[in-house]
Amino acid sequence: SFSLFNDTNFHSVMKTVMLLLVLSVNAGAGTVSALQTETNPLSKVYDLMDELVAKIKKDGEAEAKAYAEYFAWCDDMAKNAGFEIKTAESKKEKLQAQIAELTSSITVAVSKIEELVAAIAADDAELKNATAIRKKENAEFTKNEAELMDCVATLEKAISILTKEMEKNPAALAQIDTSSTQRLVQTLGAVIDAAGFAGADKTKLVALVQSQQSSQSDDDQEDAGAPAAAAYKSHSSGIIDVLEDMKEKAESELKDLRKEEESSQHNYDMLKQSLVDQINADTKDMEDEKASKAEAEEGKATAEGDLKETLKMLKNTKEQLSTSSGTCMQTAADHEATVNARNEELKAIAVARKILEETTSGAAKESYSLLQVTRLQTRLQTHADLTGLEVVQLVKKLAKKHHSASLAQLASRMSAAIRFGS
Repeated sequence: SFSLFNDTNFHSVMKTVMLLLVLSVNAGAGTVSALQTETNPLSKVYDLMDELVAKIKKDGEAEAKAYAEYFAWCDDMAKNAGFEIKTAESKKEKLQAQIAELTSSITVAVSKIEELVAAIAADDAELKNATAIRKKENAEFTKNEAELMDCVATLEKAISILTKEMEKNPAALAQIDTSSTQRLVQTLGAVIDAAGFAGADKTKLVALVQSQQSSQSDDDQEDAGAPAAAAYKSHSSGIIDVLEDMKEKAESELKDLRKEEESSQHNYDMLKQSLVDQINADTKDMEDEKASKAEAEEGKATAEGDLKETLKMLKNTKEQLSTSSGTCMQTAADHEATVNARNEELKAIAVARKILEETTSGAAKESYSLLQVTRLQTRLQTHADLTGLEVVQLVKKLAKKHHSASLAQLASRMSAAIRFGS
């Protein structure tokens, strides 16, 4: 409220204001002689107000420029940070997808490796088993082949010797009784002894004849059920014929044995080749899977490291953006408050000037002599002192209301001028 500027104390206020300006001029000049010329103290008040207004506006312009530059930095910072965050978010998603894909590849590779290891082990076990069987079969074949070859050789030797004996004495072997095994063996033994067979060859030959005749007898009994004696009647053509027949059977068995061995060996070779090829293929696939797994693991480790760094950078960027944005917002708020305060100061000064103009209409155009100033100084000890203090209080209230440091400083200078004349 500006109620203290009413008609009642108008003249006192006018004189007080003029006195304050006179005192100010007096303090600046240093002597009373400086006031010999006429002066206008109210005009000085306006000049001080104009200077204050100019200073406030200049400070405002400087602050506005600095704020514009700072806010431009805030905009650039926000744009750059936003771009970095967007780029980091995109990179994070790609790395996460890459890690998931590589993890899946590692899992698949591990599963395939396990399957291939099992398949290789199974094929290897099958090959070992087939090889063991083949060795056993080959050993049995070698044994049987040797026996049959020895049998054929013995029979060939016996036939050769007996053939030579028959050439010497045809009648001696022509009527050999082959109707029974016992008689055949006895007769053959006598012939062999006479032919000079070695003991070992004799034993082999007799054993062969006995074995052959027993086998033939069993076959005839099973087929016809006839008595044993009748079975030998069909074989009474001569001992050489008996031996030739035995030789042919031995050679036939040897041929069949070798053919069977050849077939078994061929089957084994085919199986072995198939298993070896499969093992080699599975081994190569397993090594490829291991290499792929190692590559995927290396890629995953790299991606995880990149993701860690990306997340760290993303977090820091967001924190920096948040901090900077908060600072920028606070600075904007502070700037707005400063602008408002400056506007309030200007408004307050304008209001004070308007009040002075309204209450001192025409006074700014008047001049005051030294005598008038002296008289005003004399009256300052009375009612003017109180009125001057009321003016100071008014300025202080305006400074407090509008939080104006400039008005507060002005009030202090006015108070000092009233109290100490400075």
